[in-house]
Amino acid sequence: MKAGILYAFSIFELIGLGLQCWHQDAGGVMILGGCLGQIVFISNEILERRKFKPCPNCGASVMRRLRICPECGYQFKKGLEECELMDYIEQERSEVDAMTPAEIDYNFEKMEQFVLDEATSFDGDIQEFLDRRESGENIVSLSRWGKVSRM
Repeated sequence: MKAGILYAFSIFELIGLGLQCWHQDAGGVMILGGCLGQIVFISNEILERRKFKPCPNCGASVMRRLRICPECGYQFKKGLEECELMDYIEQERSEVDAMTPAEIDYNFEKMEQFVLDEATSFDGDIQEFLDRRESGENIVSLSRWGKVSRM
């Protein structure tokens, strides 16, 4: 498929080359369009390939930001060693111990607001689902024995 797209741009350029014999401006525009199409297509392919890395264990394409292959479980980067992790925890603990009560209250209020916003963001969807369930409209469930029944 990808070779077909490049082939189509090349054909477009060849048509432009032939058209240049009759009308130089139109042929030049077609050649330029084919070249730009190839450049954009190849650039997009390169950018897409940069988002993924091959797994050395199973060969699957894995997003670069992942540490563990979702197919085989290969670990690209090792996590922190136990002593490094303990040092990090101790550092965070000392920062938390140094916080004033006002800072703790502020952080708690921020977290509470975030949780409330997330919890209430589904309210309209849940209410719509309950309304549809009461009306019996377009909701299907599987019964205990695997048969489809209306709710």
